Amino acid sequence: MGKVLLLLACLFIGVRKNYAQDNLKLAKDKDGIKVFTGPVSASDYYAFKAVMSLKSTEIEILKILKDVGNYPEWFAFTSSVKLIYQNGNSHQFILETDYPWPYSNECKNYTMMFTKKQDGKQEITITGSEIKTGCKYSLKKANGYILLEADGVNTKITYYFHSEPSQNIPSWLINPRIHEMPFQTFISLRKRIYNSK
Repeated sequence: MGKVLLLLACLFIGVRKNYAQDNLKLAKDKDGIKVFTGPVSASDYYAFKAVMSLKSTEIEILKILKDVGNYPEWFAFTSSVKLIYQNGNSHQFILETDYPWPYSNECKNYTMMFTKKQDGKQEITITGSEIKTGCKYSLKKANGYILLEADGVNTKITYYFHSEPSQNIPSWLINPRIHEMPFQTFISLRKRIYNSK
């Protein structure tokens, strides 16, 4: 019975993920980066999916992604990161997201899992928990993933994410601009990787 419930839960999650992404529309296409945004069921706030290919290996990209302590240097709108633990392919940390005035920054306790799939793709799941962060405000919801896959001699990166602030920030203020976060993140990531070669 337990296995059946687990299977149904996995199918439900898969359907939700696919449904959300089917509703995404191209919001920005510039400098080799495409960002799609769109509504998510039971939320006023849009999700995004950003895609780009890099002349880099999976190992080089993973090295930067696993170095969470340096996220404020390149991950857009990240004010601070506090690493809680790092155990092989599992990381837990508190990330503080920068919000513009008059709103305050918001934090979230994240677990990031690195998994090599059977098809050769590298999946990094990003799951926000309800564990207290010590910040004044914590995001209500925050979940997504990063996918690395071979693209000829390049590596294709897909970054999907959806979050909701705990402050009363109008969705009409966030949704039209949500594409800038992954776009700026990818620009910075690309520079960081190419400068390290």
